[in-house]
Amino acid sequence: MLIVARVPGTFSQVPVLDASVLVDCVAPDVPLTARAPRTLARLAAAGEMILGPRLLLAECSNALLMGIRKGRWSGAEADKAYGLLVGMPVKLADDAQHLDRAWDLSRRYDNHPVYDMLYVAVAEAAGVDLITADESLRSRLGHIGWIKAPDA
Repeated sequence: MLIVARVPGTFSQVPVLDASVLVDCVAPDVPLTARAPRTLARLAAAGEMILGPRLLLAECSNALLMGIRKGRWSGAEADKAYGLLVGMPVKLADDAQHLDRAWDLSRRYDNHPVYDMLYVAVAEAAGVDLITADESLRSRLGHIGWIKAPDA
């Protein structure tokens, strides 16, 4: 049964990228040949922006800090990645506008985290694809054709 339905939006070709993809586009240890950077390169070549909830940049920034804490990369590398992140062509949607829908989705889909469902709610409202590397989210919502993995 299809619970999530897209509403035609004003963002025509602007996909929602979640933090699992965007972090891998700027992370110091992810090669440019990996799936997420290839997806971003394709979108950039087409002149497309990225859409996401306001949470997107905070979630990505936090992931960069966690990379320092875990010894995955240096502070200087994280600083450079953060500079790339804040320079991305991202249009941010108001989280509060989509919070009720994210809550409904979370409750319907086994109490999956609300912050993940914010990405789904933004994509649904805009009528665009959601690109996520989050396998748990994709498997939970696998019946929805507009929730996609990064380019193979």
